[in-house]
Amino acid sequence: MATPTELARRIRFELSELSGHNGHHEFENLCRELARARFVSNVLPATGPVAVGGDQGRDFETFHSYLAGSLRFATGFLALAATDTVVFACTLQRDKLKSKIKADVKSICTQGTPVHRIYFFAVETVPVAERHELQSFVHDAHQVKLEIVDGLAIAQLLTDPDVFWIAETYLRLSADMRPVAPPNEPSLPAWYSALKQRWANTERTPVNQGDLAQLVRGLRHATDTTAARPDLPEWLGLIEQFLATEPDFEAAQRARYELSRATLRGAGDLRPAEHHVRAFFGDVASMTLPADLLDASVLLQYTETARLAGESALDEDELRDWAKELRQHLTTLLEPPTTAGRRAGLLNAAAHLSLHFDYAAVEAHEERQAAGTKQHAPPDDDELLSITEVPDWLPLVDIDHGMACLRELVELLPQTPTYPIDSLARHFDMLAPALVDHPLYEPVRSALDEATSRQAGDASTANRCRKRAMSLYRSGRRLAALRELHEAKVNWWHGDTLRGSLLAMLFIARLYGELRMPLAAKKYALSAAFAACTLPDRNVRDLAPAGVFEAASYDHLAGAWMSALRMTRTAVLLHTQVAADPWNMDRHGDLASATVHAVVIQAAVRHRPELAGAVTQLIADAGLSEYVDGVLAQNHTQLHWDEAAWLAESVEQLTGAPFSDAAPIRLIEFGALGQHWRVRFRNERPAAVAAEEFCAAAQVILVELAMADPVLLQTTIEIEVELFDAANEPSERAQPIPDNTCARWKIYLPSDEPASAPDADVETLTILMQILHSSSLLPADKFMAVMEDAFRTGLSHRLTVVNSYRQIMAAFAMEPDSADGVYAAPLGTPDQFPVHTVAELAAPTTAGPGYTRKEAERAIRARYEHSAAATRQTLPRALADEALRAMFTRLLSEGRKEWHLLMALANLALNHRINHRYGPLVGPSDQLRRAVEREELTREERAEDSSPSVAEIAGTFDRFLALAAVSVATTWGLQVNQDTPHLQAVEALLKARYRYWEDDVEHMPFFPPADGARSHG
Repeated sequence: MATPTELARRIRFELSELSGHNGHHEFENLCRELARARFVSNVLPATGPVAVGGDQGRDFETFHSYLAGSLRFATGFLALAATDTVVFACTLQRDKLKSKIKADVKSICTQGTPVHRIYFFAVETVPVAERHELQSFVHDAHQVKLEIVDGLAIAQLLTDPDVFWIAETYLRLSADMRPVAPPNEPSLPAWYSALKQRWANTERTPVNQGDLAQLVRGLRHATDTTAARPDLPEWLGLIEQFLATEPDFEAAQRARYELSRATLRGAGDLRPAEHHVRAFFGDVASMTLPADLLDASVLLQYTETARLAGESALDEDELRDWAKELRQHLTTLLEPPTTAGRRAGLLNAAAHLSLHFDYAAVEAHEERQAAGTKQHAPPDDDELLSITEVPDWLPLVDIDHGMACLRELVELLPQTPTYPIDSLARHFDMLAPALVDHPLYEPVRSALDEATSRQAGDASTANRCRKRAMSLYRSGRRLAALRELHEAKVNWWHGDTLRGSLLAMLFIARLYGELRMPLAAKKYALSAAFAACTLPDRNVRDLAPAGVFEAASYDHLAGAWMSALRMTRTAVLLHTQVAADPWNMDRHGDLASATVHAVVIQAAVRHRPELAGAVTQLIADAGLSEYVDGVLAQNHTQLHWDEAAWLAESVEQLTGAPFSDAAPIRLIEFGALGQHWRVRFRNERPAAVAAEEFCAAAQVILVELAMADPVLLQTTIEIEVELFDAANEPSERAQPIPDNTCARWKIYLPSDEPASAPDADVETLTILMQILHSSSLLPADKFMAVMEDAFRTGLSHRLTVVNSYRQIMAAFAMEPDSADGVYAAPLGTPDQFPVHTVAELAAPTTAGPGYTRKEAERAIRARYEHSAAATRQTLPRALADEALRAMFTRLLSEGRKEWHLLMALANLALNHRINHRYGPLVGPSDQLRRAVEREELTREERAEDSSPSVAEIAGTFDRFLALAAVSVATTWGLQVNQDTPHLQAVEALLKARYRYWEDDVEHMPFFPPADGARSHG
């Protein structure tokens, strides 16, 4: 079923395609039937070949009827009968349409019977100004009234249910293109009863497309409506009669399709119609129309579903052969050049076929579930037939081919702007959870959204984004859902759809909160609240307190409990201004949740008495004292918790230590992509707001990069924040501090508010990109390519929302604040508070960029060969020492490979030899460097070379073992971007993503066990 807008769009496309296959006669017949139904009923077709002027430019005209004038309340034919002469002309011509109309009108008016009115049907759209100009010209030149019915008007007229059969008869519409029932239509509407009675009271056998269209309308209503389902046998019988008249091929295939669909969906058993299914697919190679081939794919999916559900006796091999034949037929039809519209239709059918559910894999899934493996339960037959979203576990037949077809299809859309994409977009949205990980998902999704916006506007795109987001969220794909909601937020940002944008922001905040990114969540919640307060639309005012309540909950999640109470105070003030019955806790869940959090904070502050006065005052300012005191009077449990109990509970529930925002030096911690971020700053309001703004941006970017691969080191990012004023701007906003155990930075943020929100975000982004690139192993160009992709998919509008974070915070701040200048230690030790990372933001474990097993083994063989030559003298001396042998044995038992040890020893020996011969190479000249590379780096170690002592090897081996990882990283096009690298983090990344501790090749052993080595000594 389709809405009138979707039907009109499809009809317009099919009208435009008529000229591609010489469809003038179909268009003329369509216009005549439409004229008879909507304009005048007494029409006759023109006769005589056009080439010899037989029709005098008239495609059809009226005959005189005198009945309409004599019957006062004439209906039907009589009400539409014309008493004057009306001539109809039709054209598929697109170019020079104005000249065509003038020429045809002149031919009509200067030959044959005098004319009073002319209706001119055209597939091309005629602008209103041009229409009025032509009407004036015809009236002045010929004293005739002219009405122009263009493609847009024809399409809209044909969407009416009572004349839709005309479109079905003369255009190539797929079976799913049928008018949707009007809202609140009864289950047995008048049109259905009249249609049923008309066919029940006649002996006439249905013989043409018009009859079939009426019967299909009745059959579909009986199939899909419980109250009409008892009529199903009669409708099936009538279409069987139609099929028995041996209609033309296309009509026969449509009848077989409808009989099969109705038998399965209406009676729940395909077996009585299986002979029709076989006949349909027996002729599938003769089908050439894209809409019919799409029907074939849909019918095949129905049939596969019925077999799986036990509602069909068709053999699996038979279905597989039909699918193979249909796929090959579509491939053949796609080979020769054709129009963009026809190719798009064929690609749609081919994509649909490839994106069928793979029922063989579904059955294997059910067997695993029966064996005890916990899996999602597959949907039953009815759910599959009416499915609104596909679970991500449900396998599809050939995603790669299906997505390739869709990619080519969307690239054709600019060439065929009238191609209807509504049903295609709905099907894509339904499959989104199963497609979202495919590399072509983003370009196809974006192109479909752009086409939807062109055809139906941004609001339609936003609705589709929201539907996809909800589908992905229910499937557990929160990152993909977040990306869709960000797009919905932007597309709804218009005067009449602002509420949708603000609701999207609130859901975005919820997702960031679930991802344990509370500052990003707070940023979005407050942005929605700020917009609700400042936008002229009064209908969004209620979202202001909702946003601030949400922000308070994210402060609570972060352990910023003093800030949570400040936000609650502001939220309650807004809430009481806009909410009906504002203190009804049952009615207002966000107020009830805030009260619960206030109870928790009031109970916990017993362990920090220096904060008790400020906490009590903030709760009182929010008007919650009575509720909080009442709850604590009834339930004393939390009042008796010791600090250890509070910490145990907090570790499970929060992302930061309780009262973390009360410490003189505040610490904000969060984790993502294997990194542990720790941001410290003086806990004064300007610095706190600036640091929160920085952390919110960092969290947004990290979540965005989770869908890319910046190859970040698993390390700790230690950041100290300091403010500066305009008169003392530092030369560098981000300054690295040497440290081989983490990435340590000092960053400088402006104390003054930047000129605009984008300016603030650009400044913050510049600092963050510097920090992130330093902790990435990607070279600068590849890292920037990752960031450019992020910007291309919308990072800019994810960072900048409504206004800057500082301005929004200032808008919701209340003075004076009883908590300002009141400090206390958080509960527990913030430095020891664990950082929990959700699964979606965990460090990647997939193979790193560029890795292949073949290249790894080639490089390892080369390392064995080179390192063995470079340690020809040093290795035997090292193995002669018992302590070194024991060290080598220990390292190998821990999982190290021999090439690790050999490579470290080779670098150690080389470093010793160079230092002995040349001295420390501190800033060597190019000439000296080239000499060293030529003479030392590539040659075999000789007996006369200086060799490191046992003590030197023992004292420096671990460092050279760690440095070896840096050398290996370069094999994969990686590079260390830190001045003082965290070597353990480099090795950990190689171990996790480049099989650094797994890959090896067959070789003669270099390091015999310690005992064995002693026996050779």
